[in-house]
Amino acid sequence: MDNTAKTLDGFPSIPLEGLQLSRLQQAVEGLNNQQLTWASGYLAGLGALGPSVAKAPNQIPGVTILYATQGGNARSVAEALAENATAQGLAPRLVSADSYRPKDLTKEQLLVVVISTQGEGEPPESAYDLFKYLRGDRAPRLEGLRYAVFGLGDSSYEQFCQAARELDELLGNQGAGSLLDRIDADVDYQQAAANWQDRILSELGELQPSDQARIIPLQRESATPRHDRNNPFQAALLARHRITTADAVCNVQHISLEIDPAVIRYRPGDALGLYFQNDPALIEELLALAGLAAEAPVSLDGECMTLGQALGGRLELTQLHPGVVKAWTALAADQALDTISRDGEKLRTFVQDRQFIDLLQAYPAGVDAQGLVEILHAQQPRLYSIASSQTAYEDEIHLSVAALRYRGHGRDHLGGASGYLTQRISEGDALGVYVVENPAFRLPASADSPIIMIGAGTGIAPYRAFLQEREALGSAGGSWLVFGNRHFQRDFLYQTDWLAYRKAGLLNRITTAFSRDEGARTYVQARLYEERAELYRWLQEGAHLYVCGGVEMAQGVHQSLLAIVQDQGGLAEQAAVEYTETLREQGRYQRDVY
Repeated sequence: MDNTAKTLDGFPSIPLEGLQLSRLQQAVEGLNNQQLTWASGYLAGLGALGPSVAKAPNQIPGVTILYATQGGNARSVAEALAENATAQGLAPRLVSADSYRPKDLTKEQLLVVVISTQGEGEPPESAYDLFKYLRGDRAPRLEGLRYAVFGLGDSSYEQFCQAARELDELLGNQGAGSLLDRIDADVDYQQAAANWQDRILSELGELQPSDQARIIPLQRESATPRHDRNNPFQAALLARHRITTADAVCNVQHISLEIDPAVIRYRPGDALGLYFQNDPALIEELLALAGLAAEAPVSLDGECMTLGQALGGRLELTQLHPGVVKAWTALAADQALDTISRDGEKLRTFVQDRQFIDLLQAYPAGVDAQGLVEILHAQQPRLYSIASSQTAYEDEIHLSVAALRYRGHGRDHLGGASGYLTQRISEGDALGVYVVENPAFRLPASADSPIIMIGAGTGIAPYRAFLQEREALGSAGGSWLVFGNRHFQRDFLYQTDWLAYRKAGLLNRITTAFSRDEGARTYVQARLYEERAELYRWLQEGAHLYVCGGVEMAQGVHQSLLAIVQDQGGLAEQAAVEYTETLREQGRYQRDVY
């Protein structure tokens, strides 16, 4: 007999935090009547032991673990910390920044924040309300709060871990005390996260009275473990085909992957993280330049393998990182390279258009197989916006992938993941993938709310998912697509899809900006301003506005939006800023920027 609880409707108010309730439900899932009776008696017995046990989680201040993520890494770090804190006998509250009420900061005593940085040093979209609150004139004093911040970033960018740095400063300015010094972790963050977690748990343990009763977790291992960057799902390629013409500047392909809907769930707006195989030709050239053999034995993360295997899919070859340059500088003993590696700005410029093989060729140095493995960073998964709705394609995930190809430093370069997906992968081949949830980029709760979808290039991908979802659910809300690319004939991605949605009445309006088809280059932000009266009318009628694409495009759209609001609403500059901020607070102005 299945005794799994199906619903909590009708129950009195539940005095458990969300994480506590989830763990309890997992613990009793599948138990038979006899087992449930024993478990209930066991819990009742714990409660009857007296106040020292019943109040165990509250003997120390409540611990809130808050995460703000763009690519999912901050969530993984925060979840690991919450799990280990629970195993240690604590009762942490784990919450995403988009679900957190900033005013609750005044109620916190212990706050642990894991936060990434996006764009030009900006916090993730999910943390927008939190930062606005702390930056504002009404930010409260927080003398009763102790906090710790773990920042995730990439030192290839000038504003490395800027969101973590600013949050640390904002909390400190309001009188909060630091539990631990802030950590700014680079792309290889795993060891730094493990060390920081040990220190956090040690600090929390010291706050716990020595005679406090311990909590004994009843949680059992889930039969279906969650798939994330550390445990990717193996998805098979179903099909791929080019969706730009053969003479287009950029080769953009539509990729279809097969998944198991029982273990992989996603929503429109989410992204897919994936791992890939490096180019065999690139590996062969790299080995020849280094004078190393692919069969040379090496150790990587405690595993024994050949150098060829490590280079094949475990190590990063196509995104050169400042840390790798610094490590190579110590071997190369080249004065020019040493000068570059000591200058942060020069080093960031140096790595922007180079791959590791460019460094190896220009600044040769002697290195053995194990030394090479230790210099290179682990392969970083690439993120792609999902271009399908699971409501429409239950067992598939679709992607729009543009091949990154450029000429520089005497050779042709091809992106690692994009080259693999558009040129080397074959039908039936499997690759490791995981879903990166994006709660800050969601369709309106009301299916009748109008939406304005703005994107350039492959930034159009999530809007294909949006309309598939609305079609499958029979939504009646109006929709407007604003799309930009180079050429109408060559680069109008998914043109037949949009025309079909237009004919069916699901897509009410299409505005395009093909920058190379006219004498003067015109981009989406200019098209928006040309249709400012109509756009403002949609906003006044409750439309939700979405922007997906590169930082520069998103900034241009934002400036155009401010100008439109001033022109059509008759607002002064500051009032226009407040108008757009109100849209964001209402969830009606959402951005997915990379």
